[in-house]
Amino acid sequence: MNKRKLNERKLKIDGEVFDTLLVGGATLFGSVFSYLLQFVLGRKLPVEDYGTFNAILSLSSIIGVFSAVFGTALIKIVAEMYAKKEDDKIKHFFARILRFSVIACLLIFFIIFILRGKISDSLNIGDSLLVAFFGLSVGVGFCLVVPTSYLQGMQKFKKYSAFHVITMINRFALPAILVFLGFGLRGVYFAFPLASLISFTIGMFMLGLSPGLSPGTDVSGYEKKLLSLGASVVLVNLCMMALNNIDLVLVKKYFPAVEAGYYAGVVTLGKILLFGAGAVSVVMFPKITALHANGKDFTKSLKKLLGILLAVLAAGVVCYQLFPALITHIFFGKAFENSVKYLPLFSIFVAIYVLINFLVMFSLAVDKKNVGFLLLPGVLAQYILLNFFHETLWDIIRVNIGVSLFTLLILVLQVRPRAEPVPGSAWTL
Repeated sequence: MNKRKLNERKLKIDGEVFDTLLVGGATLFGSVFSYLLQFVLGRKLPVEDYGTFNAILSLSSIIGVFSAVFGTALIKIVAEMYAKKEDDKIKHFFARILRFSVIACLLIFFIIFILRGKISDSLNIGDSLLVAFFGLSVGVGFCLVVPTSYLQGMQKFKKYSAFHVITMINRFALPAILVFLGFGLRGVYFAFPLASLISFTIGMFMLGLSPGLSPGTDVSGYEKKLLSLGASVVLVNLCMMALNNIDLVLVKKYFPAVEAGYYAGVVTLGKILLFGAGAVSVVMFPKITALHANGKDFTKSLKKLLGILLAVLAAGVVCYQLFPALITHIFFGKAFENSVKYLPLFSIFVAIYVLINFLVMFSLAVDKKNVGFLLLPGVLAQYILLNFFHETLWDIIRVNIGVSLFTLLILVLQVRPRAEPVPGSAWTL
């Protein structure tokens, strides 16, 4: 009997490794198309326009905090329903969430469209129509959260991985075609919502859930929990988005357009590590949520996934230290030669950020909703310090590293083993 349990545990661990490798492989493969787009834009657009593209991209990440909040909360709710085998509630909840996402899409677009002039002026873009296309992209992207979250929450990692690759291919192909046809940045941001709409349709087909309501099925408890969790996750996602994007926005504000373009190249290349290592958190979040929802021990799974993450980060940082010029030249050629020197140091910031994200997602998986308050001091320090210390791009990167180390230390001190284990795990926040 003990041998059987040991074999079952081994299969479970192997399954976690397989899922991580599957999602990680899909993420890296999908990111190839993401960076192919960066490659195309870096070569086809002037450096100034490339800097504008990445500044708007970072702004979309900050504004997209609402879809990120929605997605994080939805994954957790779906994972809990899936763990409890509540199939009727999963389908009924799906129909109601789908309706909500369409309304939110229209509202987001309307708000950004009304504010397009102010956004254009504040970022020195000079093209309000470009901002309008950007608003449509953010709005349609909100709907795309639904199939993505359901596939992840139901731990359908094979379909999730395939869907991710398809989405990234669409996001590359359509903008690239319009750029080659001479439509510039307007073409890029017109293509983004179209790509999201195509991906949404494919995702709905892959998910295979009917959007029809099931009479007599009560999901009010889960709806309330979604709102409660979403409210607590807002601060978390705002802080994580700020830590990862506010530097690009401020560099665009304080530095010449060409230098901002070079920094955008550094950020783009450095985030290759984030895309690859972030796959561990994609697998960890629904798995730990499901185990915690059923009151099962998740400590071994957590340690296993954390070990995988640390190994991936170590290997990635070493590559950035040894081959920064090679990595830069592969993606951008000689146009971004001035970005090479910053890449090794910036990769350290990205690695720390990935660790922060892992601990934050674990905390949310086990219902520790106050984790956002632990991130807030670091975000405030980052914004204040970057506004005071921005003589060179080295200053920007050093501030990022210092702030991220400070934030990571706070999380490590708070997420630690208890002296007396509680049901489910020996970890607490």
